[in-house]
Amino acid sequence: MPRSIKRARRVRRLNSRPASPLSQISTGMLAVLLAAPAASAQAPALEAPPPLSTDSAAYGELGIRVAILLQIRADFPDSESESSTFFLRKAEVGLRARVNDHTHILVELDPVNPEDPFRRTYLRLSHLPRLHFKLGMEKAPVGLEELLSSARQPFVDRSAVNDRFAMAEEVGAHLESRWDHWLFQLSVTNGGRRLLRDDNERKDVSARVVWAPVEWGSVGLSRLSGDAGPQDQERNRLNVELKLGSEASGMQGEFYRATDGAVQSSAFYVAAFRTMSAGIGQVQPAIRYEHIERSDAERQDEMRLLTFGMGIFLDGHRSKLQASYQADLRSGFAEGGLRIQYQAEF
Repeated sequence: MPRSIKRARRVRRLNSRPASPLSQISTGMLAVLLAAPAASAQAPALEAPPPLSTDSAAYGELGIRVAILLQIRADFPDSESESSTFFLRKAEVGLRARVNDHTHILVELDPVNPEDPFRRTYLRLSHLPRLHFKLGMEKAPVGLEELLSSARQPFVDRSAVNDRFAMAEEVGAHLESRWDHWLFQLSVTNGGRRLLRDDNERKDVSARVVWAPVEWGSVGLSRLSGDAGPQDQERNRLNVELKLGSEASGMQGEFYRATDGAVQSSAFYVAAFRTMSAGIGQVQPAIRYEHIERSDAERQDEMRLLTFGMGIFLDGHRSKLQASYQADLRSGFAEGGLRIQYQAEF
């Protein structure tokens, strides 16, 4: 019998033998890896601020998508000198447009604040897949809580630490580079939170780097250097952020070391929240502690705040009812108040 026939029969006999358990497990794992999607879920901090999509299908046939965010609030302060009130907190209209494959536009307006209507409004160029360039008004990359979408916050309000030291939207040039486990951001801006025209010669420079080794955990570092106001008052920020968990359940914290002229401040907050199923849908209890210290004698501007929150999801973040109660620990819970908000996204 020819050798080639003998060799073929021997190969068929080998192939017909049952595979060993180890071989079966290895083959199964390889199949799972090959079948898995190329990109895993992103850690929340890597989506801060929320990026514009590069997928043409996300903009519809006309290349334009409109979104509306409505927030209605009611305040019930503990102080007898303040009255309870209802008010319209936000009626934000966002327009996202696709000019071509590498050019997109975002315009966000809030008519509730006609003196300051612009929010994130910029032109983005994405000719390089890993490097996007934005011109216009975008959030300066300092402060995780400020960079995360307000519509997805576990509390009615962002923290007082965030309000005091984060930058919000700034007009200027913004660079961002997004990777599977890293985010790099750099901004050169006017400074001064939404200043449409600069009030001094110096520009603010801010940078942020985030590392997310797993989808449920990230750590970040950001730095801002600049001047504020026509007197060129020094304004610097150093921020360290930590986020564990997801958008629904987890904890996050930030530490600030801030310089404003001759005043130096140290501040931090720690927050935890958890989403659970209930008879009415889903509920999200939350708790947050905040601490601010100053180097000068203005002790009234220091803070020790404790906030309790509860969210009821009627249709996820598209329709939810939230409540927060804030207490000032320095005054023994004597000052504070209840705030209730209904939010709808269209």
